[in-house]
Amino acid sequence: MMFTNSLTAVVRSEWTKARTVRSTSWTLLLTFVVSVGIGVTNGLSVKKAIAEDSPLVRPDFHPANSGFVGVSIGQLVLVVFAALLVSGEHSGGMLRTSLLAVPQRGLLYGAKLTVGALLTLGVSVVTVFVAFLASEQALGSIGVPLDSPGVPRALLGAVVQLTLIWTFSAGVAVILRSPAMSLSVLIPFHFILPTFMLNIPGLKTIAYYLPTQAGAQIMEVAEQGDSTLSAGAGLAVLLAWTTAAVIGGHIALRSRDA
Repeated sequence: MMFTNSLTAVVRSEWTKARTVRSTSWTLLLTFVVSVGIGVTNGLSVKKAIAEDSPLVRPDFHPANSGFVGVSIGQLVLVVFAALLVSGEHSGGMLRTSLLAVPQRGLLYGAKLTVGALLTLGVSVVTVFVAFLASEQALGSIGVPLDSPGVPRALLGAVVQLTLIWTFSAGVAVILRSPAMSLSVLIPFHFILPTFMLNIPGLKTIAYYLPTQAGAQIMEVAEQGDSTLSAGAGLAVLLAWTTAAVIGGHIALRSRDA
């Protein structure tokens, strides 16, 4: 009971810190704006390309998958949110103050991850549904409704994927201890390295086992390209990456000086 009370108190404290930091509000709002904005822009662009019978339209194009393009880009902002939320105290020296209040480093770490993941989960639910609806509306007559086959599962998968990508990024940010260092590693790892590897035949299969590419399979309604992972396999791979990052962050926080 004492541990439960302590956990509740630390989570409440971390919640207070998170909601009073200006970066929390603007990064979460920006996640929504970017996801919806890019989703609409993509939908309008695809609609025009199809009307003009453009060769740029993929032969395996599926209108439901188009509804998740904005979300895929919007997760970039969530990576920024993770770096700022969990490693900001390291660079600013506030971690020492937090450890004076909560000497149990594992408890502090768990509370911070819990608050960040719950914030991400809440924003992801709203963002995913609105971005999908807005994108499908922009597609016009070729857009699909929410109850189309495979869409509910993909919507849930997108929420799970965003939350896990945030958690993975948070674990890595704790290991690296600096927001700038975290972003200089995480952004290329999530958004540049996969693109580079997908364009090299010898590395293409490996690329699908990186976190963002594995997670992308979770929110696909219809298979595109030559991905080697199913939605279930993609989830398992992303969970493995996330677990490793969280454990690594815990070990780093416990073994290093503040």
